[in-house]
Amino acid sequence: MGYPMRLTTYVACAALLMAACSQANDAQTAPDTSDTTPVEAETSTQVEGTLTSANGLTLTPVAEGLSVPWDMVFLPGGDMLVTERSGTIRVIRDGALLPDAVTGTPDTLVEGQGGYFAMALDPAFASNRTLYLAFAKGESGENTTTVVKGVLSEDASALSDVTEIFSGTTRETTYHYGGRLVFLPDGTLMVSMGEGFRYMEEAQNPMNYHGTIARINADGSIPDDNPFADGAEGAPAVWSYGHRNVQGLVYDPGRDILWAHEHGPKGGDELNIIEPGNNYGWPKITYGVNYDGTIITDETEAEGMEQPVVKWVPSIAPSGMALIGGGAWADWEGDLIIGGMNGPKGKKLVRVELEEDGSLIGTHDLLADLDLPYRDVALSPDGRLFVATADAEGTIYEITKTETQD
Repeated sequence: MGYPMRLTTYVACAALLMAACSQANDAQTAPDTSDTTPVEAETSTQVEGTLTSANGLTLTPVAEGLSVPWDMVFLPGGDMLVTERSGTIRVIRDGALLPDAVTGTPDTLVEGQGGYFAMALDPAFASNRTLYLAFAKGESGENTTTVVKGVLSEDASALSDVTEIFSGTTRETTYHYGGRLVFLPDGTLMVSMGEGFRYMEEAQNPMNYHGTIARINADGSIPDDNPFADGAEGAPAVWSYGHRNVQGLVYDPGRDILWAHEHGPKGGDELNIIEPGNNYGWPKITYGVNYDGTIITDETEAEGMEQPVVKWVPSIAPSGMALIGGGAWADWEGDLIIGGMNGPKGKKLVRVELEEDGSLIGTHDLLADLDLPYRDVALSPDGRLFVATADAEGTIYEITKTETQD
């Protein structure tokens, strides 16, 4: 991964390898030294389209045949919006996938891991109908993660007044875009951006946006209280840096914590608490190695660099994360659910059990016996839990607790 400029052949081979493993995943394998709790059973059953796990959870399909579903958001009236990485937004209404995609959405680069990523609703969506979308913009040799906003029609069929509000640093690769969005209570928007796979050393340089989480205002302007707002020691929108590829981003209002998880290389996926101006270490410190097994660094800790709350070795290829609260999941209140897409034991959900102060109690693997890659996890406003699979023809499932019989 430490890429000198003349590594064209290596990068091309690595790109082919990654694409072959999955269009959507960081494909990773490593010796099993995982910190997570092992699954106790390895069997599953299928009844009338449902999948039942030995963990006592049932997956019921809601929509099938989606083109690499990436993100799910819920509208006030109950509709679900789903981004397809191929460059469309779909609508699920009353439990059925509508045949037509949302019109008026921007063109995107669908190559490597490029395409449509996450969405976010404006905090005042009920009155202004403003939707935010992150996607890969540009051409193969010059592209970046970009954020636009637009107005969604009342029937959710069309996006209008689409305006670009933010773009990251351009790169010549089509991998590691980040692409998650989340609003904070102050109305600012957080944007995660990957380091572009080839540019990992630049993740230690806050003067650019490779491997960063940015904070912007809803109109794309820069908040005055950002850690590098004056641009002297970092790019004005940078909130944190030293990331590899953040694809999970959740604000936790009860604890006032911004949680983020990111892909490691071969091993070393991380869950972190994000604080302004902090350096999260990549690639100066890591618990992973290069895909070919060579060492990136012997250092796993360094002064001035943050340690993860949870690390995964081997990798699970984390993507998507939800904060649990209320409803049928009240006994998991305040815990995080993270989707895993790949790796020797990575196709699963992980429940991260947390203390009230955010410190770790432990982790619990869920649904690993079903052998599905989980791209996104989302909790609806009424407390229902949904997952999207990271397949070329992906499925949205609702997760419920399996009913036991006497």
